[in-house]
Amino acid sequence: MRAMAGAGLLTTTLIVSACAVGPDPGPDLVSGDHGENPATSSSATPPPPALTAPRQDLAWRECGSATAARFGVTAPPGAIVECAEFDSPVDPAQPDDETLTVAATRVRTSATPADAAPLALTTGSDMPSSRALLLLASDQGRELLRSHPIVAVDRRGLPQSNPLDCMTRAERAAMADNGLSAGRSPAARIAELATNASSASDGCTETLTPYQLDFSIAFAASDLETLRNRWGVDRLGLIGIGEGADVVLAYSSLHAAHVGRVVLDTPTPFGANARDRGLARSTGVQAGLQTFAQRCANLPGCTFGTDGVATMTRLMDKAAQGRLANLSDTRVLAAITTAVALAPNRPDALTSIASAITAADRGDVRALSALADDADALRLSDGALVSRCNDVYGPVGQNEIPTLIDTWSRQSPLTGTDSALSLMRCNGWAAGNPTAAPGSLPTPPLVLNGTNDTINGGNGASALRATFLNAGIAPVTVGWEGIGYSVLARSSCAAQTVAEYLGPTPLAGPTDRGCPA
Repeated sequence: MRAMAGAGLLTTTLIVSACAVGPDPGPDLVSGDHGENPATSSSATPPPPALTAPRQDLAWRECGSATAARFGVTAPPGAIVECAEFDSPVDPAQPDDETLTVAATRVRTSATPADAAPLALTTGSDMPSSRALLLLASDQGRELLRSHPIVAVDRRGLPQSNPLDCMTRAERAAMADNGLSAGRSPAARIAELATNASSASDGCTETLTPYQLDFSIAFAASDLETLRNRWGVDRLGLIGIGEGADVVLAYSSLHAAHVGRVVLDTPTPFGANARDRGLARSTGVQAGLQTFAQRCANLPGCTFGTDGVATMTRLMDKAAQGRLANLSDTRVLAAITTAVALAPNRPDALTSIASAITAADRGDVRALSALADDADALRLSDGALVSRCNDVYGPVGQNEIPTLIDTWSRQSPLTGTDSALSLMRCNGWAAGNPTAAPGSLPTPPLVLNGTNDTINGGNGASALRATFLNAGIAPVTVGWEGIGYSVLARSSCAAQTVAEYLGPTPLAGPTDRGCPA
């Protein structure tokens, strides 16, 4: 039976309690103002807006152990993890109407200045913000905590407290396996996805009415504006990771006067239609998996041997044929991409993932099944699907999917079929109105681009060039060729550049930079 939330949506608490391995140095290495290219004089550029500490803060409480336990990870050593909540209007156009409760997670250290301005961090429907924050606090990105606390705000609807509950078990299973239970042929899988996506759309619309379209990036941005008002500050310093970059750009468009800084970390292509976003993800994640296999092969103890891509391909073929116990090809791919994206920045983390893959190829799926369960919990909740479908522009017709499967699987053998089938998950869903790109920003954004992100791919930064050009914005871009989700989390060089960017003077140095992997 479908769980009916009805008015329970308004009591839903949307909580945020939320590996770079190898010698590849990437592009020209520069950090801060140490580049060789001539810098523009700070005196020629107006100073960026000031970022200030909150006039009134949230009621923070310690929650490090509980937050880490929820995600099955170790609490960041030396970090102070705190949780709090604030109420936000369900519809910002009716601020005196119904509200929902959004929870936030703050990370700082004993050395973080007490009067430092907090930075608001958001992901999207791709990953809970609180999980990304723990990754940052556990890795080289903790360098940024020397100067600023970071507050993660999860996208409304994600299951960090009372999750959205509007789909049936059958619908969830069809999404998780991309329709494999109906048969191995693309036609059978497409039909199964179409049926269950349409049914899920009807059920979630009935459950969430009249708020079924209130989970788009514009509404996620409104929660950031609620937080700004609650803090009593004029402007926010914003960090958007992955799909969170879309939320930050939406905020910059809708609340331009309250933007202080914009950091876009491995952004997705803002405003792109469903086909273009799917293709960018397919090619980008394929590249990330190839890099993972290559770098693992150079590490002692990597069970891949010289051709990890062939091992992963063989494993996914077995799964697609129903020969891998309870694992479909879709769940195998989700397990691998999520594990690689979040792997600790140690060589043994990559070799451990490779061992799980090769063990599954031999028939022992225990380790890989555990990784698949973790991936489902992080990336495939009802709230994540509702949010994702709220933001679909230019949906792809069911009759177009077979051609995309054929074309994309040739281009990207590991990811093409999955990316094309996944377009069907929002079949029949209504979408909100698209949010326009920002027409201007008070200071140029800082773009951190990871080329080997196995969640979203690394093609979004290049797709934003036209957006920035049309707005007359010249961002500073920092490239990084390590592996994983979030450049900021994994690169001390990037963290130092962000810290400099947050300062009282414009960021000096070249506009195109590189940080070592």
